[in-house]
Amino acid sequence: MVLVVLVIGNAALLFCLATRPAPADNYVAQQRVATATVSPTPAAVPVPAVPSAAEAPASSLLAVYGDGYAAGNEQGGLGNAGWPALLAAQTRAELALHAVPRAGYAAAGTTGQTFLDLVRTAPVPDATVTLVVGSRNDMNEDVGQVQQNAADTISRIRSQAPATAVVIVGPVWPGGNVPASVLAVRDAVRDAAVAAGVTFVDPLVEGWFTEGVGLIAGDGVSPNDAGHAYLAGMLELYLPADGR
Repeated sequence: MVLVVLVIGNAALLFCLATRPAPADNYVAQQRVATATVSPTPAAVPVPAVPSAAEAPASSLLAVYGDGYAAGNEQGGLGNAGWPALLAAQTRAELALHAVPRAGYAAAGTTGQTFLDLVRTAPVPDATVTLVVGSRNDMNEDVGQVQQNAADTISRIRSQAPATAVVIVGPVWPGGNVPASVLAVRDAVRDAAVAAGVTFVDPLVEGWFTEGVGLIAGDGVSPNDAGHAYLAGMLELYLPADGR
């Protein structure tokens, strides 16, 4: 009789051990697995993030050749604050910048290069748009040489980048009293652009910096960061709408 009671008691104990709840850690693990296998509801489906304009991939290539106005300096326009970088960002373009302070079509810059030299040594064959901007630095050069070099610069750009849209921007002068020598440079560059059948932009006629309050640095020549932002906005108006 005693033996029977012991057998029954052991069997009952084994039954209780086999059916008690699992420890807490195993419970949590089971719940995580269960949750991971359930299909998410429509509200829970992750939506891909839409890239901002700054994060969006470049859709074109912008080549810029110029002088100190394009290169920027300690007065303003260095790096991403410069109008070339701002213009590229505004138009979602990759930027290829080649600019030398004091350079022009005939004037040699601080590296000894003219615009023509820059185009020769730093071609951008895949450029969607090519901008050449300037230059007031040619004001003491022979205007005939300026016009010839401007024509050669345009011709070289076209030969190196046949599909690019060429935009020639004349010299920029802050204030309204533009020297006759700068007007003569403007005329020479304009005539070369017109003869080549490319877009010419005249900042002097447009009066870009006639009222340059807050846009020109203390040296009276260089655009500050606000001036570079202003230039980027003005130049964007003259770029081809379709990038060509």
